[in-house]
Amino acid sequence: MEPSMEYCLAQVLQKDVGKRLQIGQELIDYFSDKQKSADLEHDQTMLDKMVDGLATSWVNSSNYKVRL
Repeated sequence: MEPSMEYCLAQVLQKDVGKRLQIGQELIDYFSDKQKSADLEHDQTMLDKMVDGLATSWVNSSNYKVRL
């Protein structure tokens, strides 16, 4: 299953640190591939939610591996 923007956002907002660590590479792959992430350009609201989720949940995380 190819990840969608909704799937990625749900994973970003997970509270489980283990799941956050697993999704990190998937997010990098998703954002790097223009064909997979074509919906990013069309859904600014979802993109804003993704950035907010990454900034608040991951960058401010007490787990250093998640912050990286």
